[in-house]
Amino acid sequence: MALLEIKNACISYGSREIVKDFNLTLEPGQLCSIVGESGSGKTTVIRAVLGLLPGGGKVTGGDILFEGNSLLGKSKEEWRKLRGTEISMIFQDSGAMMNPTRKIGASYVEYIRTHEKDISKQDAWDKAVRMLERMRLPSGDNIMRSYPFQLSGGMRQRVGIAMGMTYEPKLLLADEPTSALDVTTQAQIIRQFMELRDDFGTNIIMVTHNLGVAAYMSDYLIVMKDGLIEDQGDRDYILHHSENAYTKMLLDAVPSLGGERYV
Repeated sequence: MALLEIKNACISYGSREIVKDFNLTLEPGQLCSIVGESGSGKTTVIRAVLGLLPGGGKVTGGDILFEGNSLLGKSKEEWRKLRGTEISMIFQDSGAMMNPTRKIGASYVEYIRTHEKDISKQDAWDKAVRMLERMRLPSGDNIMRSYPFQLSGGMRQRVGIAMGMTYEPKLLLADEPTSALDVTTQAQIIRQFMELRDDFGTNIIMVTHNLGVAAYMSDYLIVMKDGLIEDQGDRDYILHHSENAYTKMLLDAVPSLGGERYV
């Protein structure tokens, strides 16, 4: 059975339909990237999967199934139990999602105790430290005693990954997780995601406009344009065999080394 099935999903904000007839079947162990220009509906799709559509957004057609069960119509309590344990999300800039006036430890401990009512603050602290160090952050205890602004962009993103992976979710949704980082840090975070898939068996859906990142990481790619799936297929098909004009245009837009120099 597929872990996630999105069947002809239509997503609207008020009377305006943003995404139409979106389909995806995510097989166990698969890493899928959704690529396309800004405003194509990529982030809207993964927010719908996690029930986090902002501003009155709503799935107005089709269905979203997780392990065979529909995610539509779940209560707030059902979502509270599901988010962070079975399905987690990592945002574009994890540091921006943290309260700048609270230390990492305060936020992380609160997050753990939301899911584990009976755990003590010290046990929650120790659990968070172990997870931070598992994400290759030096001295998890010092990280916990730091404010978000005291960490680099790459460190904040690793904190976000650690929090998202605390309960080893089956599905991880990543919204442009490398776009705010320099190239060297991007490469480190990309390797981190691939290790998550291999070590935890986590399925990953990543939204990105960076075709280089998507091509390196993904088993399956979906190309979106204006709220519609323009093209889709495995990595080899999309990169080397697709005849879709928009896909070719995106690939041609990727900068490459070489060519003539003009001085």
